[in-house]
Amino acid sequence: MAEDGPKLHPKSIRRKLLKFLYDRYLDDPLEMLVPEDFFEHLPDISRRELIPNIHYLGDRRYVELMMGYNPPMFAAARITATGIDLVENCFEFNLRFPPAPGHEEEAAADLPHLVERLVEEADFSPLDGEERHALLRDVQFLRDELARPVHRWRRRVIEAVLYWITGSVENAEEILPAAVSLQQRVREVIDAK
Repeated sequence: MAEDGPKLHPKSIRRKLLKFLYDRYLDDPLEMLVPEDFFEHLPDISRRELIPNIHYLGDRRYVELMMGYNPPMFAAARITATGIDLVENCFEFNLRFPPAPGHEEEAAADLPHLVERLVEEADFSPLDGEERHALLRDVQFLRDELARPVHRWRRRVIEAVLYWITGSVENAEEILPAAVSLQQRVREVIDAK
């Protein structure tokens, strides 16, 4: 147990807990994990860090907690369908619980925020009719593509969609600056793989 080590950010702790529960669920969907399982397999998370973060995840309905006779410590925990859906949606998972430094997805951790900025910019763009509809479809397609794990990104598809987005709008650098930033960041992330 890590009582004196460097403190992890609560979002990093929650990410580890969800990922651990998800992996164990895939091994045995009926298994309920006891606190000792967490301490054994996640030694960098202390008891003091485990309790509030697992309860937070329980309050958000990402995990199911069984309470015993020793509150606030839980007797057993298991990931819920809502938690599974979150972990499997890399975009949303990274947005809510960003990867810690050194994680394979860390290089792309800022992309969900850029994509959300692009969604807002596209929504407020001066385009009308079919042009607007096509832009919003392309942005949604890009969002879905970037929701995949980085190692499963399809470079040509992402670059083509970004090209269509910036090419469909006059003065894209002024109207959709997030698209221009995304083009650069996506290239950096893909080239770093």
